[in-house]
Amino acid sequence: MEIKPAFDTALEEEIIGSMIYDPACIAEIADFIKPEYFYHRQYQLLYEHIIELWQDDETRVHLVEMAPFLQKHGIDIAKLNRMMGAITTTATIVYHATRLRDLWALREAMKVGYELIQAGHLRDRDDIKEAIGQAEAKLAKITDTTASTETMTTMMSALMEFSEEFDELYHKGEGIVGLSTGFKDLDLKTTGLKNADFIVIGGRSSMGKTAFALQLARNISVDQEKPVLFFSLEMSKKSLVRRMLASEAMINIQKMNSGLIQPDEYERYTEAMGILSRAQLVIDDQPGLTVADMKAKARRMKRERGLSCIIIDYLQYVRGSGRQERYLELGEITSQLKGMAKEFDIPVIALAQLSRGVDQRQDKRPVMSDLRESGNIEQDADLIMLLYRDEYYNPQTEKKNIVEVIIGKQRNGPTGVVELGFFKETNRFFDVEKLKNRGGSS
Repeated sequence: MEIKPAFDTALEEEIIGSMIYDPACIAEIADFIKPEYFYHRQYQLLYEHIIELWQDDETRVHLVEMAPFLQKHGIDIAKLNRMMGAITTTATIVYHATRLRDLWALREAMKVGYELIQAGHLRDRDDIKEAIGQAEAKLAKITDTTASTETMTTMMSALMEFSEEFDELYHKGEGIVGLSTGFKDLDLKTTGLKNADFIVIGGRSSMGKTAFALQLARNISVDQEKPVLFFSLEMSKKSLVRRMLASEAMINIQKMNSGLIQPDEYERYTEAMGILSRAQLVIDDQPGLTVADMKAKARRMKRERGLSCIIIDYLQYVRGSGRQERYLELGEITSQLKGMAKEFDIPVIALAQLSRGVDQRQDKRPVMSDLRESGNIEQDADLIMLLYRDEYYNPQTEKKNIVEVIIGKQRNGPTGVVELGFFKETNRFFDVEKLKNRGGSS
C-alpha cells in the first residue's frame, strides 16, 4: 500500500498569500509556526524570508522588496500575485496555521510509524522495548509541540496574579471588579461585568433587550472609553445607530424614523452625534456568523484597536454546524461562547429570546427554566439577567417606565432583582432614582 505524505498545497499557498497580502496578520502566527511546518521547500524558504523582513520592518513585506530573493530561488512572482489575489480575508490565518502545524505533526508521526515498521524484524526483547521506547519519546515530543501550555500556571504565579488584581480593587475602593454597566444599582449587585465571564440577557419580545445591550455598549465605549465589538445578527447597523441617537438625544424613535423633529430636538440630535462619535464601538451586522467567524473578527479588532467586551444580538441567530438538532447546536454554541470569553479574557454578552411559554402563565415574569430551549445556557453562563416590563402586560401598572432586571444566576454573587428606568419611546435606560426625581413621567 502506497503511503502518501500529509500536506495541503492550497493551505500553504493561502498562508503565504495572506502574509504578503496583510503583513499585520503575521504577528498572530510568527511565534508558533516554523519553516519546516511547510511541506514544499520553496514555501519553507519563502516563509523564513517573510519573517526576516517582517521582524526588521513590517512595511518591507511586499513583492518589490522580495523580488531579488524570488529570482534567486526561482519562485514565480506571477504565482505569488495569484495567491494574493485569491485572499478575501486574513481573519482565519490562525486557524489555517494551526492546521498547517497539525499536518506537519502527522507527517512526523508517520515517520515514527515507518521506523517501527522497519523494526519489524526485531526479535530480542530488549531491542523491541528500545524501539518502542524511542517511538514513544518521539511521538511525545511531537505532541508537546502541538499542545498549548499557555493555560498551565504554578500556584505561586496564580496567587501573584490574583494579588495584583485584588490590591488594585482594594485601593480603587469602588467595589467594581470588571467593566461598569453604567447603572449604580446593577453595579452594586453584580460588581460589574467581569473578564472571562459569559453573560446572558434574556427576555421576551418588547422587553428592551436590544435597547439594554446598546445602552451597555454606549456606557462602556463612551463613558469608560473601552473598545466594544457589537455583533448584530438581526438588525442593520443603520437601525442600531438610529436607536442609539434617539436614546442619546432623548428623541422619540418614531420621529427619528420620519425625520420630523423640532429645532430643539435637532440641537439635541447634533449634540448626540458629537458624543457618540467618540464611542470606541465597532458594529458588525453581517448575518449568519458562526462563533468561529466572530472569534476571527474579534481577534482582528483586538490587534488593531484593543477589545474589552463583545455583545451578540442575539444568540438564536448564531449559525451552528447544521449537523445536529438546533437545541443541541445551541448547547455547542453557548459552550463556544464561554470559551471565547476565557480566550479573550473579556466579558462576552449574548442576548437570548425566551420561550413563548412565558406568555401563557399568569405571572409573566421570566424564570431560569424559560431558557431551557436555548441549549446549555444555565450551565455555561456565569451571569444571567432576565428583563421584564410589567407595563407591557399590564398597562395600568404602577411600575410605568420600569424594567425589572432579574438576576437569575450569578456564579460568584447574589441573585435578585434590580429596577431600572426605561423610556421605550426613546430606547433609553437609566438609574431608577432619576425616574423618581422626574416624578415618573417621560
